[in-house]
Amino acid sequence: MIKPPGPKGTLIWGALGEFQEDTLGFLVRSAENYGDIVRFRFAHMQAYLINNPELIKQALITNADCFDKHTRSAKQIRATCGDSLLSFNQLTWARHRKLIQPVFQPRFVETMDDIIDQQTAHMMERWYLLAETGEAVDIVSEINQLVIQISTRALFSSELDTNKIEQALTVLLNDTWRRLQAPFVMSSLSPIFHKRPFKQALSEVDKMVFNIISKRRDENTTHDDVLSRLLSAHQGNGDIKLTDSELRDAVITLLLAGHETTANALAWSFYLLAEQPHKIPTNMDFKNVFLETVRLYPSIWIIERRTIKPTKIGDYVIPKGTSVLISPYVLHRHKDYWKTSDQFDPDRFSEAECDQRPRNAFLPFGLGEHRCVGLHMATKISTRVLEIAHKQFRLQLVSKNIPQPNPGITLRHNQNILVRVKRNQPT
Repeated sequence: MIKPPGPKGTLIWGALGEFQEDTLGFLVRSAENYGDIVRFRFAHMQAYLINNPELIKQALITNADCFDKHTRSAKQIRATCGDSLLSFNQLTWARHRKLIQPVFQPRFVETMDDIIDQQTAHMMERWYLLAETGEAVDIVSEINQLVIQISTRALFSSELDTNKIEQALTVLLNDTWRRLQAPFVMSSLSPIFHKRPFKQALSEVDKMVFNIISKRRDENTTHDDVLSRLLSAHQGNGDIKLTDSELRDAVITLLLAGHETTANALAWSFYLLAEQPHKIPTNMDFKNVFLETVRLYPSIWIIERRTIKPTKIGDYVIPKGTSVLISPYVLHRHKDYWKTSDQFDPDRFSEAECDQRPRNAFLPFGLGEHRCVGLHMATKISTRVLEIAHKQFRLQLVSKNIPQPNPGITLRHNQNILVRVKRNQPT
């Protein structure tokens, strides 16, 4: 059987060392050097990178029944999120998807304007003071705080300790990525082997979430938030409500995935606008700014599937049990579909430009039945915050070093991004 080309690496570890040393650069170079299907060996494991819109459609839609999510990444994420939308258990995933998807339809997301406006207004008040003093602020931390405040109110209608939540989520994400990079971790044998900081962070988040669920079940009042909608959701005609444990898994998944991915993308948007202030017209379409940002820096930078039987993709048959990787970060730099792909250019998402590209050349939210349920919410939050901030302020970069994307469970920034806020001059 003919195998796709790919880097050989070392005798024992294969390409694992290169992957760990410069993950994004290694994947981009591999696609450029070996083509749209690349074969890797990571120690004892095989992986195939697919980097072509039509071939990706084969994997995620046409031949989706040949793949499952019983992957190393799903297993490690499950330690935090339990059985939910990120689960490798198909029945659990289908149940949660059916209950959660209607909550995030565009008509419900449109009701979030007041929440976004109120929380952004608090940030604008701080920025007016910063503009007066000239004090620099870390835009990454600033946006993280804003998005988690918006997210907790949209999810729970509750005031929570956002600093505590942010710190706990950071520990959970970092530890999950650490375990994913290691060839073997003891916690795979039993949860008792998880590191203490991970256990403590998970306990903190669980305590807050279960407390909110318990209070909400005891209340007679109705809230217009995601939790209330989930509490009243039923499964088809079985009339089976989500248990507290299922609600916990769903809420933590939404909080972890929704807050983290949106905050990362929005912070990158502010950085890109601050880096190139001359490219900001007064009538800028901030939805296009957001789309171009998640092209350059997709928060979900890699998608993993496992073949459950030999599966033909393009000219190659991928063996059963093989890890298949799809990287939006790499795909969004494919020279056949994106000219000057490393440059920030929101005009790529004009209607005329979009009509010239294959639809599946842009996958920041995935594809097929596992497409992100929160895409409308992320777009709404990011677009509206950018519009509000842009009307009042411009950002001036203070950081001398250019931030680089830091791949983990999501695509974070490798450093703080210091900026000064400048009030817009009246026209």
